Amino acid sequence: MQLLGLSALLLVSAQALAAERPRAPAQAAPFDSQQANVQFHVMAGEMAANRQQPGVAAQEFLKALAITPDPDLAQRATQLALLAKDMGLAMQAAQRWLVVEPSALEAREVIARLALEAGDKAEVQRQAQAIVDGHAGGRDDGYRHVALLLAQSGNEHGPISLEIMRQLTEKEPKRAGAQHALALVALRYEDLPLAETSARKAVELSKGAEEETLLLAGVLVRQKKLDESGALIDKLAGGPKGPTIRYAYSRLLLEADQRDAARSQLQKALAANPKMDEARFALGVLAVSDQQYAEAEKYLQPLMQGERVQEAALQLGRMEESRKNWDKALDYYAKVTNGMPAVEALMRRASVMAENGQLPAARSLLAQARDQLPPLGPRFYRAEAEILLEANANEEALKLLDEAVSDYPDDGDLIYSRSLVHERLGQLPLAEKDLRSLLAQDPDDARALNGLGYMLLVHTQRLDEATEMIRRAHELEPDDAAIIDSLGWAEYKRGRHQEALTWLQQAYDKFPDPEVAAHLGEVLWVLGQKERAREIWDKALADDPAHRVLKETVQRLTR
Repeated sequence: MQLLGLSALLLVSAQALAAERPRAPAQAAPFDSQQANVQFHVMAGEMAANRQQPGVAAQEFLKALAITPDPDLAQRATQLALLAKDMGLAMQAAQRWLVVEPSALEAREVIARLALEAGDKAEVQRQAQAIVDGHAGGRDDGYRHVALLLAQSGNEHGPISLEIMRQLTEKEPKRAGAQHALALVALRYEDLPLAETSARKAVELSKGAEEETLLLAGVLVRQKKLDESGALIDKLAGGPKGPTIRYAYSRLLLEADQRDAARSQLQKALAANPKMDEARFALGVLAVSDQQYAEAEKYLQPLMQGERVQEAALQLGRMEESRKNWDKALDYYAKVTNGMPAVEALMRRASVMAENGQLPAARSLLAQARDQLPPLGPRFYRAEAEILLEANANEEALKLLDEAVSDYPDDGDLIYSRSLVHERLGQLPLAEKDLRSLLAQDPDDARALNGLGYMLLVHTQRLDEATEMIRRAHELEPDDAAIIDSLGWAEYKRGRHQEALTWLQQAYDKFPDPEVAAHLGEVLWVLGQKERAREIWDKALADDPAHRVLKETVQRLTR
């Protein structure tokens, strides 16, 4: 006897139940029958969601929504359609959600984001204005909410996002929240003069309020006007909230890579409030990153008795690992047992074990972690693949990543990692296939564009195609040092050495990675600046003497 599928069985059951009830007049379906239909579509939707078919699930929830105007059903349909990356279906669901629940702020957000992606400026403007007008926190919060929404879009949407925010602000130019919001969007899309003008207006209109002053300070930091921004903070930090203000300002400085200025602010904050553990911890992290280990211990050891013991132990473990004090590193990592720091510590433990000849034990630790924490499985797979690659077990790493992609077929990070292993093994068609699969899902995946472009640059003669991909990646992520390095290498491959030097120096200043150092040194060498090239290589080799690309570059050019 052929078994009925569960969906069909539900339908038969619902029909049987309906058949047993007294029939209602023909002009109206019985209430119970409507409920049965709703329940059927909801159950079918949940089953589809469990089968990883979010598009089918969203359609089922929309069918249920057509019967009963339930905001929860509308929200679920919208979320599933977004998960399925079916933008038309997501728009339909979000619009239906807004009809059912006119005050649903999240529905307006979805509609605005989808309209922005589609270039429908009028729809974005309508939803943005409605968010401002109906925000529960008031109009100032509404403006800020719109600013954060617009700031989440890609760089290609910068002009339209700025125009929408300008038009909103023009309606209430003397409202501090509106000017604050315009400054945020201008800052996000690198219109620093506009950001400064709007931030100054926000400070003036708010009579020097803390939030507006911090925003102006952040804009000035981005413009490298540190003296002026520092003077603003010194004035603002005179009261009891001074340490908190200085800490917030230090984070702005760190985002702009102004580490010395950030360290100074953190020290002032800690001096004013010796119990400010967040400032102490930040100073410890900076010291670990700068290999100032005595300084790091001074700040981090006191935290081993407080609430930040997990984070402090992780940083101290990193410090001892850098010193190659393996046993001490493992002892610190073993103390990290809660939350996401514990996940990082476990992966670092595995790395240390592999470094010390315990590769099977390291792999067993990560496999056990995958079994215990399936949602974090992809991270543990990538960590295991990394230690295999460090051990030059490339074939084993590929086998592992094949298994990982089979277990998590939608995880782009795993697919990208596998492409790198294919490339290392010389399997360029397979590497390209992986990267193109990522681009098929998201044509604006800057990492995949750069990865494929760089691979074609290094291994093929398809220079024009490679350069176009890298330039596209740079448009999407203009501050990414890896992409800037690829741009420089593309110019070098095309014989434009001076242009290459400009890009590569910029990449090296942002991120002095050994591979970037190798590229910059090679261009300097070709341009006749051999002493400078040697200085850069020597520094990189001191940090990472076994780096494959760096060693090959130095040996090839200096032998």
